[in-house]
Amino acid sequence: KDEKKDVQQKTSFTLRLVKFDESKKITLIKEIKNVVPGLNLVQAKKYVETLPQIVKEDIGQTEAEKLKEQITAAGGECVIE
Repeated sequence: KDEKKDVQQKTSFTLRLVKFDESKKITLIKEIKNVVPGLNLVQAKKYVETLPQIVKEDIGQTEAEKLKEQITAAGGECVIE
């Protein structure tokens, strides 16, 4: 029961981009540019090419899952930690 309580208490998550489909790289770069604040296209390209990268930290589970779906649809593979 104690382990379940620990899991339920976790309210803050980190979304990490770990790899991507090379054939969808351009689509993913555009998506990362939209999702990560302050990145221009050149920075987003470098970001995608130097994985793993943290997409967002200290976010709720719902937001993490929504972002993961967006990035997965664009060809990225993410983990929620």
